[in-house]
Amino acid sequence: MKNFIGLFICGLLVFSCNKESKSEPIIEPVPVTAISFSLAVQPIFNTSCNGGYCHGVGADGKYFNTYSNVTAVPTATLLGAINHSAGFEAMPKSQAKLSQGKIDTITTWINEGSLDN
Repeated sequence: MKNFIGLFICGLLVFSCNKESKSEPIIEPVPVTAISFSLAVQPIFNTSCNGGYCHGVGADGKYFNTYSNVTAVPTATLLGAINHSAGFEAMPKSQAKLSQGKIDTITTWINEGSLDN
């Protein structure tokens, strides 16, 4: 009986040991590229805000045709306007709210530091 128990324990040890190492796969971080003002953000302002009736001609004293003009507007004001938040004048004025993708692009650009790139 002792031999049987001894064989049983040895068998468990042999079969429970796995010679293959099973390590977790290494996941490489995906490089994050900053949102480009000139390639992603300015085109949104050009098509949605810079018409002849609005910020292209300085409506409300604000122009959205250059980086320095866009960044002159307080961030909270810009985000409140494009999100149609209560207490802010909804932009684009008298038009539908920007698509969520466009809002996310502008918001991400701001959160990344409003780079002039």
